[in-house]
Amino acid sequence: MREPGGALAAARVPGIARPLVVDLDGTLIHSDLLWESIVLFLKQHLLRAWLLPFWLLAGKAGFKAKLANAVALDPAALPYDAAVLELLRAERARGRTLVLATGSQQRFAQQVADHLGLFDLVLATGDGINLTSHNKARRLTGLYGAQGYDYLGNARADLPVWLDCAEALSVTRRPFRLADGRSTRHCGSVRAHPLPALFKALRPRQWLKNLLVFVPMLAGHALDLPAFTASLVAFLAFSLCASSAYLLNDALDAQDDRVHPTKHTRPIAAGALPLPLALGASPLLAIGALLLCASFDLLLLAAVSVYFISTLAYSLVLKRLLMVDIVALAILYSLRVLGGAAATGIAPSFWLLAFSFFVFLSLALLKRHSELVNLQQRGKDKTRGRGYTVEDWMPVAMMGVNSAFLSVLVFMLYFNSGSVLDLYRNPAWLAGILPLLVFWLGRLWVLSFRGQVNEDPVLYVSKDRTSLVVVACCLALALLATF
Repeated sequence: MREPGGALAAARVPGIARPLVVDLDGTLIHSDLLWESIVLFLKQHLLRAWLLPFWLLAGKAGFKAKLANAVALDPAALPYDAAVLELLRAERARGRTLVLATGSQQRFAQQVADHLGLFDLVLATGDGINLTSHNKARRLTGLYGAQGYDYLGNARADLPVWLDCAEALSVTRRPFRLADGRSTRHCGSVRAHPLPALFKALRPRQWLKNLLVFVPMLAGHALDLPAFTASLVAFLAFSLCASSAYLLNDALDAQDDRVHPTKHTRPIAAGALPLPLALGASPLLAIGALLLCASFDLLLLAAVSVYFISTLAYSLVLKRLLMVDIVALAILYSLRVLGGAAATGIAPSFWLLAFSFFVFLSLALLKRHSELVNLQQRGKDKTRGRGYTVEDWMPVAMMGVNSAFLSVLVFMLYFNSGSVLDLYRNPAWLAGILPLLVFWLGRLWVLSFRGQVNEDPVLYVSKDRTSLVVVACCLALALLATF
């Protein structure tokens, strides 16, 4: 097993105790505090976003200072490189001087240093000087002399610093070649390529929810190629929009997710996906979805546009408001059904919309209920970024169970309506769906009370064999009723 800080072994010469200087952004942490502070500013002061371009006129140092004064950073909620921290603790135990030298703003850098309690000195951007590249190299050489320190960095901007240091270390897998013929040596955890992390952040499994666009086609018995093609286009558009919203949502929630027991593994929260890449990909996906809709049907474009605006509102504001978030989730589910109707030109019936809203409302409440039950089991009172406490679990459950059985009642009334005779040759088979719905919804809620449902009921259902059997049986009964 490699010794912590094995790359520094050659630097340990008797009588020599060179300081170890460590970069912050991309080295000590897997993220960048400038982008972290920009996202925090957008999350906390969205209506003041127009100020950002004007702040840039003050230069990078001035821009960082204004951001640092505008947002509150939580140093405990940052994605630290565990291997680098292990190295620093080992070097500090040996009595070595540790220096944090970063282009991040002085206030943020000091907060990180105070939180870790490892550094003897903090050098950071301030007093109008952006402490990166040559500025950082000059500052360190002035303090310790040429070749008087070892440096651990991560980017091409660190080349002047590495050139002036004694031992050049990098967290990147590939070494940097220096002008004097030396190369950096790897230290810290291995950084993976961001593209797999980007794909994971798109949450392709969540695209299962977008299969709801096929509901109008199936409910209207329009089982032909044009209807299928239109529904498929709607599915692709909603999937692109959903992934765009997931990237933005995860970027805004990164600090909250890092202290969550399961969400801390999300690519942005973990630092595997750089914030600039996520924030750049998000609008591109949305634009792609809207262009796809515009080339196919203007009514579908309108439906997807409303859905995208609603998801943005949910990510930025609505999900933090008590009960508003739950209603918004139910509406977002229903908008997928309306999107399928817009694409195919099949007008959804009152019964379909009523059933959809109440069953989706129940699932949205189930999502919140499972979160609160899991919080209670972990001995916590409230989750960050939400308007609920564990005391709310009972009213949330009551509303959820009532919504579930309201959807059953709506289906029962639909089964007795005149429109059933127009669509089904043997509608009596539909009666078999009623007990299956009662069983399925009731079982989900009982399991949620036991804490056995994860925090996304749709994904839970997609992996739950019993739920899949119930869905298959319902589809079989609907086919028997049709033919």
